[in-house]
Amino acid sequence: MSDEFDRVEALQSSPLFASSGSPRAKLLPMEVQYLADLANRRDLKAGDILFRQGDPGDAMFVVVSGELEVVLQDEDTERVVATLTAPQFLGEMTLIDKQPRSASVRASTDAVLLALSYDNIYSFARAHRMGFTCLVINIAKTVSTRLRDMNVALLES
Repeated sequence: MSDEFDRVEALQSSPLFASSGSPRAKLLPMEVQYLADLANRRDLKAGDILFRQGDPGDAMFVVVSGELEVVLQDEDTERVVATLTAPQFLGEMTLIDKQPRSASVRASTDAVLLALSYDNIYSFARAHRMGFTCLVINIAKTVSTRLRDMNVALLES
């Protein structure tokens, strides 16, 4: 990907901000612009660790380009449980429950991400209540889908 990209376009393509059936389940252009202005670019090289399981967290990330692996670890093993690419998002759980990271994430290729911190999201909530509600609903839907997928994977293993 080139050095520059359209932050608004990158965010709009993510399921975090997409319509999911309801006419108001999609953020308004001014709401996406607000978040794009707050987001911080994060560049990773292949092999870089974005965060480790157990780390405190204060941001979520939207994948703009590249590929990331979600890795669960115990004392002597590690297991890749998901692969994420654009326009997926990750790290949202820590913004909801303020718990340590539940998995490690590393770049399997060079990657570009947009980071939205806890403070960014709550600034957004104060400025755009309806947009924040939409954002939380989309996070909940994605977490629910991931949990259902994990249940299926557990039954198949």
